[in-house]
Amino acid sequence: MFRGNKTRRLAPWILVLFLGACSPPGVDSPARETPPAPVMPPSWNVTTDFEVPVVQVRAMSKELGVELGAVRNTIYDVNGKQVQINVIVAMDSGNAEKLMTKLKTMKIEETLLQKDLIIYEFVGQNDVLPVIAEGRKHIGSM
Repeated sequence: MFRGNKTRRLAPWILVLFLGACSPPGVDSPARETPPAPVMPPSWNVTTDFEVPVVQVRAMSKELGVELGAVRNTIYDVNGKQVQINVIVAMDSGNAEKLMTKLKTMKIEETLLQKDLIIYEFVGQNDVLPVIAEGRKHIGSM
C-alpha cells in the first residue's frame, strides 16, 4: 500500500496519533502552557522559579472554584527584599474574571494585575508595597 520514502515519513505521524488517542484520561499534561517567569527590571533578581505541577494546579482549581490552566511561582530579590509573583493562567476569560473577583476579596487590588487570561499576583510583606507597585507597573506596560 505505502511504498518508498512515504512510508518512513508517514510512520512517525501514525505513531504520534496512535499514542495521543490511547493516552489514558487524567494524565498529568498541562491544560495550558505555563508562561515563563516575568522579565523584570535589572534590580529584580530571580531567587526561586517553580512551575506548579498539574496535580497541584487541579487541586487549586477545585479549592478556588475556578478552572486554572497553569501556575508559576517566582521569587525575586529586590534590593534585599523578597517579592513573589504568582503567574496564574485561567482556562478562559470567564474563569479569569471569576478568579480576579475571588482574589480581590482576599488581597488588596494593588497586588493584582490581569492581562487577558493571565493573572499576576504579587506577594510580599507590607514593606514591599512600593516595590510591588513598581513591578505591577512594569508588567502592565509590557
